[in-house]
Amino acid sequence: MVGTATSTVLVVEDDRAVRLLFTKVLQRAGYDVIACENGTLGLEAARNQIEKIDAVVTDARMPGMQGSRLIARIRAMRPEMPAILVSGNIPDAETDHATVFLTKPVSPGILTRELRRLLCARM
Repeated sequence: MVGTATSTVLVVEDDRAVRLLFTKVLQRAGYDVIACENGTLGLEAARNQIEKIDAVVTDARMPGMQGSRLIARIRAMRPEMPAILVSGNIPDAETDHATVFLTKPVSPGILTRELRRLLCARM
């Protein structure tokens, strides 16, 4: 069932503390999490496990590959992939590929609520 412990979320965040926080929050909410420290590793994880991944939560601004570019590349493999783009700044054009944009700091409740809403909308 979508939105339950059987859902897997790809978390891509270059800030270790934020990545660990998102991972713990989502795991406590019942999600399986694949956590990556940058867009290149996130894309590699997506390529290797695209059928397993149900949604993406990614930082907007990371060294190497920006979050919006990562979302676009993942959606080239799975066009319906729900995505949450998170940033401390509100990027203008970078939100084009996001299903949802959240501004840091993001409360655990908002993150899990928005993710669950996106996953339930796919049902």
